Amino acid sequence: MSAYAELSSDGGRFWDGDDWGWRPLWMTAGQVVEHARACFGVDVRTARMLAEGLLNQTWLLHCSDRDRVLRIGRPERSLEQVLYEQTLSRAWAIGVPQLIAAETAPAPVTSEQDQVHVLSLFPFRPGVPGTDVPAATRLTQLVPAMATMHRTAEELGLGQRPGMSSVDDEPVALRWAAVRRAVEDRFGHGANVRQTIGKVDRAVEEVDTQIQRWRASGRLERRAAVHGDLNVRNQLYADGVLVGIIDTDDCRVEPLIWEVAGLAYSDPAVSPDAAWELYRQAGGSLPPADREMLLPFARLGTLSELQWITDDAGTATHLALRILGAIADDLSGIPARG
Repeated sequence: MSAYAELSSDGGRFWDGDDWGWRPLWMTAGQVVEHARACFGVDVRTARMLAEGLLNQTWLLHCSDRDRVLRIGRPERSLEQVLYEQTLSRAWAIGVPQLIAAETAPAPVTSEQDQVHVLSLFPFRPGVPGTDVPAATRLTQLVPAMATMHRTAEELGLGQRPGMSSVDDEPVALRWAAVRRAVEDRFGHGANVRQTIGKVDRAVEEVDTQIQRWRASGRLERRAAVHGDLNVRNQLYADGVLVGIIDTDDCRVEPLIWEVAGLAYSDPAVSPDAAWELYRQAGGSLPPADREMLLPFARLGTLSELQWITDDAGTATHLALRILGAIADDLSGIPARG
């Protein structure tokens, strides 16, 4: 059986797990080495694809002086968006040294498929992912770092990232309607499909009503650029100590409560109250009254997973019903977003 990120014998594809199988590489290992040398002037000896990263393709570069990581941006990620990310991440890294920012300016290149990909070069920092560390250990270190990042972003005052939007810019019902139709088109209207869709229908109505009420009253005005994806795979630890926060590719302006909620409900072993108190003690930007928003925003975060149900053409994927079932189950209990 192939391992994730294993390359095919012809070097043109990589294994993306049993659900997706073999998928095309945007660049071969040889092309990665050539582009890294040409764009960044680093003496790369070899390149190995990393298993981390779902939307971009990432490579570990073994260089003559030290190892680095090359991110090949997805085609829809523009140079303007990456420049925004670099401005933000470098500001964050001043107050949060665990934040790993790019070490050089980005470089757009055109692949053999005539797609433009923005290359970003990062220092390599060894460590194990947060999945290997107890939830309580992660919480006590990541929450203060997040609070510092929020304060820095507020001081920096960046506007919305080009081409991006916030989770509360439009009702979830608008996105859900299209996803709902796609699921029904592919899987029909059987009892299991109707039951699953019904659970999501109710949650969407409840969350939209609450979030829009808070937005209309002005309670969501505390917003700034956030990391956007502080899941356990984007945290690196060495001997239980947080040494790396990676993958700022999803950074954008959001209500700050959205990111706090995602971390507070990131694991069943994490107490949302403990996460909230730790955030406040670390100088987090939100007032005590915002505690009541945690669960609704965690549920909104769960609903954001609807984006993975359809492909670029708006068609439900072969995994759509499984993903929708997991979302419905999560919404029926206490959300847990790793």
